[in-house]
Amino acid sequence: MIGLALDIFSRGRQPTTLLVLNVVASGLIAMGWAIASLPPQGVSTRGRPVAFVVLIAVHTTYLIVIPNVFRYLPAAPPGRLTIDAIGTIVAVTVSYVCFLQFITVTASRYLRAQAEIALARDIHRVLVPQIDRRIGDFEFLGWSHASGDVGGDLVDLVEQDGRWLGYVADVSGHGVASGVVMGMFKSALRMRARSDGSIASLLDDIHAVLMPLKQGHMFVTVACVRGGPDDHVECAVAGHLPILRVRQGSVEEVTTPQIAIGMFEGTTFTARSVDCVSGDLLVLLTDGLIEVFDRDRHELGLDWARRLLRSTRDQPLAMIADRLLADARAHGAQLDDQTVLLIRRHPADSRPTPAHASP
Repeated sequence: MIGLALDIFSRGRQPTTLLVLNVVASGLIAMGWAIASLPPQGVSTRGRPVAFVVLIAVHTTYLIVIPNVFRYLPAAPPGRLTIDAIGTIVAVTVSYVCFLQFITVTASRYLRAQAEIALARDIHRVLVPQIDRRIGDFEFLGWSHASGDVGGDLVDLVEQDGRWLGYVADVSGHGVASGVVMGMFKSALRMRARSDGSIASLLDDIHAVLMPLKQGHMFVTVACVRGGPDDHVECAVAGHLPILRVRQGSVEEVTTPQIAIGMFEGTTFTARSVDCVSGDLLVLLTDGLIEVFDRDRHELGLDWARRLLRSTRDQPLAMIADRLLADARAHGAQLDDQTVLLIRRHPADSRPTPAHASP
């Protein structure tokens, strides 16, 4: 279309060869700019600056060299301007039809993708509901806020034969792929938790099941606690932040240094037993709550969580959870899924009124 417009500007005096060259060149150069500006999805953009430089050089060379090679006609051939006008109308019409087709196809794909994302988001909400329960002497409260439509964090509480297993997990990456792995992890863990055995053997089995079902670069970090009516709980941490035990005025880290689930074949896991007495508070966090940065790029950090837990240790679990979330949001923008599970042991005769943490 631009080639035809240039001929109209010259009042139809371009030689036929130059007119054809301008029509072809304007179309090819326009396509070149479009391809360089919008690379196909999944293709690296490292070569785009080189493509832009090449296009600028070709475009400039054409504008300078080609018009000087040809001599313009003294007058327009009969009917030339009419041909230019008809050609321009045809080019505009074809371009508009192609544009409408592109919009229609793109909109259809976008709506399908949005519908699938909405379905995945609904499934995620079912898989990761808020926890607010009491089992024996233990009170539990937990939630997970995804950074996008579908998160990769998980908080869960499983009760079986008078004992319970609470955990938080964080699947590497973001989006639908992480959400799928998270769903597989929860399903496998809940099925395995129905059987006897230690947390270490449970993680061994989950690792063996998950390895062939995921992409090679994906893995799951987890911190879990299993308890019952006695004064000890079993803890295991695999590639995750330590469990924080708040007892009176001190905050202690409980951890078992080992790699995440799903990283290497043949990995085995360990656990440890710690005492848990009346008044103790166990806190399980994901890194989305502490890896928050302010405008000066200062990280919130785990020390902040220790200080906050030390000062709020006697407050209801809902208030502690609200403070964790509010302080993190006040410090900086959410960059990752934010998940917490609070476990408090009460005296056997206490019956605290359940409180719901605000989202």
